[in-house]
Formats: sequence, C-alpha cells, structure tokens
Amino acid sequence: MNTIFFSKWNPYALAVLLTLSCTLCLQSTAQADDPVTRAASNRLLSSPTYAIRSIQNAHSSETPVIVRQVELDALINTEGGGACPISAALIAMQTLRSMAGQPMHPQPHQYALQLFRTHPELKEGQITNDRFVNLFGWMADQIPGYEVRVDVMSARNSNHADAGPYWSDSDGPNLAIKGGEVNVLSYTVTTADREVLGRHFVLLRERSNTQIRVLDPSRPMKDHQYEVEKREPPAARYNRVFLKKPGSLSQNQHILELNTVFKVRLLPSELEPPPTSPLTVNQVRTAIDELAEQLRSEEKLTSPREWRRRGAAFGLPGLDLPVSAGGSGWSAEQMLEIFRHAGRYNLNLRDVVGGAHGRPAVNMDSPIAMAAIKQLVEGNAYFAVAITEENAGTDTKSMQSRAVKDGNGFRLTGSKLWNARLRQATHVVLYTSSAEGASDDRSAFLLPIDHPGLVIVDRYAHGLTGNSFGGLKFDNMYVGPEHLIGKDGAGGKIFEDHFIYWRLMQAAAAIGCGERALEIMAERIRQRYVFGGPIGRFTHLQQPIGENLTKLRMALALAREAARFYDRGDFDAAEPLVNGIKAEGVEIALVACDEAMRAHGALGYSRDVDLGDRVRDLMGLRIADGTTDVMRMTVVRDKYGFDLWEMSVRSYTDDSTREKEK
Repeated sequence: MNTIFFSKWNPYALAVLLTLSCTLCLQSTAQADDPVTRAASNRLLSSPTYAIRSIQNAHSSETPVIVRQVELDALINTEGGGACPISAALIAMQTLRSMAGQPMHPQPHQYALQLFRTHPELKEGQITNDRFVNLFGWMADQIPGYEVRVDVMSARNSNHADAGPYWSDSDGPNLAIKGGEVNVLSYTVTTADREVLGRHFVLLRERSNTQIRVLDPSRPMKDHQYEVEKREPPAARYNRVFLKKPGSLSQNQHILELNTVFKVRLLPSELEPPPTSPLTVNQVRTAIDELAEQLRSEEKLTSPREWRRRGAAFGLPGLDLPVSAGGSGWSAEQMLEIFRHAGRYNLNLRDVVGGAHGRPAVNMDSPIAMAAIKQLVEGNAYFAVAITEENAGTDTKSMQSRAVKDGNGFRLTGSKLWNARLRQATHVVLYTSSAEGASDDRSAFLLPIDHPGLVIVDRYAHGLTGNSFGGLKFDNMYVGPEHLIGKDGAGGKIFEDHFIYWRLMQAAAAIGCGERALEIMAERIRQRYVFGGPIGRFTHLQQPIGENLTKLRMALALAREAARFYDRGDFDAAEPLVNGIKAEGVEIALVACDEAMRAHGALGYSRDVDLGDRVRDLMGLRIADGTTDVMRMTVVRDKYGFDLWEMSVRSYTDDSTREKEK
C-alpha cells in the first residue's frame, strides 16, 4: 500500500513516497481508530456516510459548498478530459472538514480557482494517481490540526499503477467505511464496443451487502447506486472488479471497471492539536456505530449499563444535560437525531442516550442528587421512573401511593407496577400523592434503588427485554427532605415537563427503528430469488417501502418542528405535536417493521433477523410513556376543545342515577 502524509507545514513534499506494509499501517493507526481513545482526546471523527450527506443537505444556491464538475470543465484542456478528479478532491476536502467537526469551507469555488492559479498543471487534465494524491497535499492546510494521509491501492490490470501496490487477487479492494476516512473510487469507463472513454472519480458514501452508494461530482445531489461485481476472466489469475447499475436492462450500457481506491485519512497532527470544539451530531452517530459493533460482537448490544458505561467516553449519557452539571447542553433538535439513530439499532437503546429519567434531578441542589448526576454523566448511574400503578396508569388521579410528613422528611406507602429498568437501575424517580398539597397534587422523589424499605417486584414483558419489567413496594418508608425533587406538590409539573421531552425522543427512536427495517426489507427483496428472479420484481413488495418511508419522513418532519418549539420554550405549542407524533410515529414504525418482517417470510419470524424484536418492542412502546389511544385523545382536546376530553374521562354515574330516579 502506498502511503503519503501531508500536513500544513510540508505541503510540497510530494515526491516523497512512503511505502508501508499493511501490518505497519494497522499498527500505527490502531490507537487513532479506537473510538474511546479518540473521543477522550476530543478527536472523534465522523463517518463519510454522515459527512457527505451533511454536505449535500447544506448545499444550495445561497451556500454553494459543493463545486460541481461542470463548473470546472471549461478550465481543462479539451484533450485532457473533464474536471471530475479535481471536483472530487474539493468535495473530499469538505467531507474531511465535516468529519473533523469543522465548518465547511465557505468559498470552495474561489479556492478552486486559486488552485488552478498556483498549480497550472491541473489545466492539462488526465489526472494521474500521483497528481490526484498531490491535490490532497495542496489542500492539507485547509484542515487545521490534522495531517492528511493517502493510501493508494490499484487493480492488477490498472494502467495507472506500474508497480502496485495491488489489492487482493481474490478478495478485491477494501471498501470498508470508517470515521475519519474517505474512499475515493476511480473506475475506467468503456463502451460496449470496447472503446475506452477515460476514467471517473466518485466518493464512496454508503455500503450495504449488495450495493454501494456514491457521490458523483458530475451530479452530486443525485443518489448514485452500483452493485460491486467480481468477475474472473478465463485467462487471468485474478478477479476484476466492476460497478454495475442495479436493475439495468440495457445491453449497451457503459462498462465501469474499478481501477484505483484512494483512502484519504485524517490523523491528528503531532505539531498542532486539532481545534477544540463541541462534538457534532455526525461524530456522535459515528461513535454509536463503532460502539454498537463492539457490543454486538460481545453479545451486549441491548445492555443499557454497558452502553452508558462505555458511551461516557464520548459523552453519550450527558448529551442533553446542562454544561453546569457536566453535560453537553444539547438541544432537543440535536438529541432527536441521536435518539433516531439509536433506534436504528434496537429500541432498547432508547434508554441509553442522554440523561433520560435522570433529567428532572438536575435542578436539585442536595448532595445526593449532585452525586447521582455526576455518576450519570460518568456512565455509572442509570435512572428508572415509577409513576404507574396497577389501577393508575393514564389516570394518575387514581394514584394510591401516598406521602405523609414526618418531621422534615416523609413516610411513603404504596406500590408501583409496569415499570421498566428497575433491576438495572441505580436510582429511581418515584411519584406519590402530595403530603400537604391538594388531593390532585403529586410529589416526586429521587431514591437510590437500594433505599431501605424499597422492594422490587418482578414481572416479565414480551419485548424491550434489554431491561427488566416489574414494580415497587414500599410501606411507611422514610425518605429525607434531600430526596424531594422540587417542592412537595410540584410532581405534576415535573412529570409534564419531562414527558413532553421524553415522548418526543421515544417517537424519534421509533422512527429510526422503522427506517432501518425498511432498509433491511429493500435488501431482502433484492437478494431473495424465487421463480427465476428477485422478489423485488413483484411491485406489491415495493409499495409498502415507498408508502411507509414517506410516512416516516412526514413523522420526522413533525418531530423536528416539535423539537424547535421545545427548544424555544414554547411548550404549549410543542405538546400537541409531541403527543401526536408519539402516537402516529410509533404506529407508522410498527407497520413498517411488520411489512419488513413479512417480506422475509419464515426468516422474518426467526431470530436470524431482528425484525420480530422490532415489532414486539414497538408494541411495547405504543403503550409505554403514553398509549396511542390516550395521545390521540389529547390531540383532539388541544385542537377541538377541552369539553371533548372532559366528556371522555368524566364519571356519568350521578347522571345515570338521576335519570333512573325520574
């Protein structure tokens, strides 16, 4: 593997070629590639999948952060082909900046013209491998705090590499996608009549089992997909690698043969540390991806305690807690994207992001609460919440658990049921009736799970099994005043404020869960062959993907709107949107997962795929934190009047008695 380093202090050392073995390359970057090490040193780098998508989303006529190939073609000699490699390198530069959490270059077009002035040889076109690598040397100073490393691997039959290094004859090129690394692919374009038209450069964005998705500088806003196909010519001792447009029926399409893979990597500079800046959403997504792979390999993917303990290295438990409490102070709009991403893996991860049910304790000033929040941020605490009872779920006015004053403290008596996390939790937020307030007032207490007198009762759920399920019993249990959250009687307001946020995040996790299920379904209908062809040719299997993807996107748009209201402090505007999205987002995701499971046939009902788990988990989520039916009723109440809500929950016993007496 040819490896070349560039830094802002040595951009013109382009003739020096550092040839390193693959083993040495892996050894030298092992520590940098570890997510925990990089996060701890504030050097976490995001994936090109998210970075490229962010660039595409940011690009517009007002903010032209992408330099399209057509905008540079006129500068290239007519005999030199197009400007695709130069455009690809400029887009890769923006991708690298995004990966490092740095803002995109505000004027990439002016920077491109500067490159042509300082390096007029670019106008000749016909960019060689060496010159393409040189481009990154010239651009290295645009990414402060990092060195740029370029690894080059070629096909054995490539005309662009005289002496290698070549990728494996049997395995082909390494197209793995990693944080802090951009794969630029170069392929030869040949007509069906064997006329070579030249070669083209694209950026690898995503990779699945059967396809890759790339950003093409000629049309950078369009989604380009290819199947990677290895062919073994009869007279050759090695495979050749081709890119084929999926589903193409044309016999005269161009032949695209992969010839070179440029792996462009960021490494923290030893001479100047990267600028300190808060982590971005994309960086946290990448860290979640990497940790998920580690925990899956250890069969711990659904363990909330493992997620919190190991996710603390990149700030996962404290993302939405105030900076004053040791958190990152992220907005609801930012957190929504992280919950959505966690839901793509498993809905048990809905509890591992941010402070979760520990958030209400942030405003307490007792030493017990401050110690608990510190433990939470460090990944050593996990909070449960206990409000529901056997006969008091949605009807919180029927709550039987009570608090009575005992000196400065309280005596709590009652029971809770249908509560998750109790066996995994270190703390619980416990709701009772108010000790001295009105009959409808509630109080909230923060207790360690092993508080004297607190007894856990086990029940067992069909889904969301990464956590326990059960309840609590407590009889005349003494609780000191330092455990009270807020004031006696303020529990109702604490509950409402917390659950507006919590329901929104649960809906986001459900949306991510459904989105991933549709991706799995799309892969399945490409791969599964029956009656001589892929089942994807049966369009009735494509219809649910289009329908449910559109509905999930609508749900996401509504969730983002609710998050913006929440961040502005307009809870009255946010609440009906949140309640609506908690109901419909979960239901849409459930339909999407059910469709995906059925498209897999018997496989979908097996444990070989996780679609059955997704269905069961969503069935639990449609009940947890506000049932679908009740959430819909609140939407009606807020839009059409409180009298309809009153009509649905009032007691008509007295009215019926009077009618009979008449």
